[in-house]
Amino acid sequence: MEREQKGVDAAETVGAILQGMLQVQRPTRLKELEMATGINAAKLHRYLVSMTKSGLISKQQMGSRYDLGLLTYRLGQAATHGQELLNFLEPYFENFVGKLTNPDLGQAVGIGQWVGNGPTIVKWFESNSPLSIRMKPGVHLSITTSATAMLLAAHRPRAMTEPLVRLELEEKNRCTPSEINRVYKNFEAIQRNGIASSLGARRAGLNALSVPLFDQTGEPIASITTLGMSPSFNASLDGEAAHLLKKLGLELSTKMGYVLKT
Repeated sequence: MEREQKGVDAAETVGAILQGMLQVQRPTRLKELEMATGINAAKLHRYLVSMTKSGLISKQQMGSRYDLGLLTYRLGQAATHGQELLNFLEPYFENFVGKLTNPDLGQAVGIGQWVGNGPTIVKWFESNSPLSIRMKPGVHLSITTSATAMLLAAHRPRAMTEPLVRLELEEKNRCTPSEINRVYKNFEAIQRNGIASSLGARRAGLNALSVPLFDQTGEPIASITTLGMSPSFNASLDGEAAHLLKKLGLELSTKMGYVLKT
């Protein structure tokens, strides 16, 4: 049986208060929030004072009503930022897939993001190829073999990725210093080359190429991955498919305000 992890009661109380704020008509009074959360008024007031100081909650200057604070709104904007941009770019992804009439260039395109504790596919586009390749959004990706996952991991701090790398290597009985070093040398090469590749990582013969999608701050918000079956699809880093994919990644990143460093 999995042992339940202990958390911080105060953090859970803050979460309950924010949930309550979403349930009531805002701005709201202390009494209404007390009824929505089940937290007694005295305790609730103490938390609201601290949450107001931190920016999670705002209080009317003339009155006793509470609303969501600026920090809460900024957190919401950050959470939806990447998804909104991907929705904006969706026609460009579909247009690119529509041009994949030659299996040498790929047969499907997946958009990946780092969600929660790891990389996953969030959008999927298929060409009209007779060979159907499907991957459900939300599927777990191998951080040491998947082109999408390796591309995203290469742009994340090592402190964030190493626990996942170690866990995956332990499952394969390969968690040695030399193997961990090999993984991170590969991540460095991916960052340097601006592209990742994988051969048969998910199933035999299914190859992939992946490039980053940058926003105006230069942060990678997603990966664009082209997949195809060998021997038709050439997943080499200097092939035509890689060239077209890198061109697409740069074009779409530029549309979001990214400026290529020279």
